[in-house]
Amino acid sequence: MKPRALVIEPDLSGYRWRYVQWTIEALVEAGYECMLWTQPRHRDHPLVLAYQVSRAAVSVVVDRRRDRRLARDSAWLNAANIGFGFYAAFASVYRHVVRTGGVDLVVVPDGDDILNAVGILGSPFGSTRWMCIAMRQSFHLRDMGVQAPRRPLTQPIYKRLFYRALRGGNLSAVLTIDPTLPVWHTKFATSGPCPPVHFLEGPHPDADHVEQHEARERLGIGNERCILVYGTISDSKGIKELLYACMRRDEHPLVLIAGEQTKDVRAFIDSIGGALFSRVIVFDQFISPEREADLFCACDAVWVGYKRHYGMSGALAQAHRYGKTVIATDSGLIGWVTKRDGLGPLLRNLSARSVNAALDEAFTHGAARRAVSHWNGADAVAGDTVNHFKKIVQTTLTSG
Repeated sequence: MKPRALVIEPDLSGYRWRYVQWTIEALVEAGYECMLWTQPRHRDHPLVLAYQVSRAAVSVVVDRRRDRRLARDSAWLNAANIGFGFYAAFASVYRHVVRTGGVDLVVVPDGDDILNAVGILGSPFGSTRWMCIAMRQSFHLRDMGVQAPRRPLTQPIYKRLFYRALRGGNLSAVLTIDPTLPVWHTKFATSGPCPPVHFLEGPHPDADHVEQHEARERLGIGNERCILVYGTISDSKGIKELLYACMRRDEHPLVLIAGEQTKDVRAFIDSIGGALFSRVIVFDQFISPEREADLFCACDAVWVGYKRHYGMSGALAQAHRYGKTVIATDSGLIGWVTKRDGLGPLLRNLSARSVNAALDEAFTHGAARRAVSHWNGADAVAGDTVNHFKKIVQTTLTSG
């Protein structure tokens, strides 16, 4: 009988669904039968539909009762970023699945949802071993020379919770898309046994690189300067500041906005009038790997001028892969990687003057800029990093 893995991911927006997809592929290739739990609002997501119509060793659970636990998470716990609501929901999912059959492994593709709570309460999965991917831990960033807010009251607490989760949470491994966290863990780990913390390079979909003119022809755009804003589009993406700056330009670039938008961003874009509206093309829909490749190949620069975002960015990794200039915030891991690898101009603030100066620099020098990365370089970016992702996941199955 095959070992059974439970994958819990309530949110399939943005890049999260791809981490789910590739994690499940790694598990299936390693001989696991997989069960995916997600929220009911994702029942029509292409990934869920693909699992339901195929005969792969993957089943999907969409349960409204456990979904309501997430809605009841109290405001002060959300503000404290502890994640007790997710913890309770995930524990409930686990108990429900265990009653229907054994579970040999639990995987949480976004471990930040529960890691703090695990540091207080222990594992929500009983004695079953589990692993997770950490995406948004920030307590260590200043120790590693990354520009981030100084939080002398909360950072020591989160550091302690992280190590309590590692030591007492029955974790077999923590994977992370943050290149600094494994280094910090090695340098600053206190004594005592801990599971490994592995760097997991941001993978890219298997889609062919095409010439810019071919991508633009498929997207129906001409030869004008073009900047791409990609992912889940919320106010924190800095989209409003970018468009305000473009309004002040004599010749504003074409702005491609690709990905699901929040209600306030959608309302803001709908309210734009005049000539600028014709300079904005919106893809407010699920983006296939082929369409994603066209978008990155077509653009001249990629916008990652995010606000209050200190973690990594899938759009930054994709821009690196396609050799595109980025316009980036100077803070957090986005700024740290952009500065280290010379990927494009940095924004000290999001004023119209700063944004337009960065646009001018990106469009003037972008054609000559080539991203040279320290995280395995251009060869790794050109290679099949989905396979590399899966190999790291599979390695952790035997290391825990």
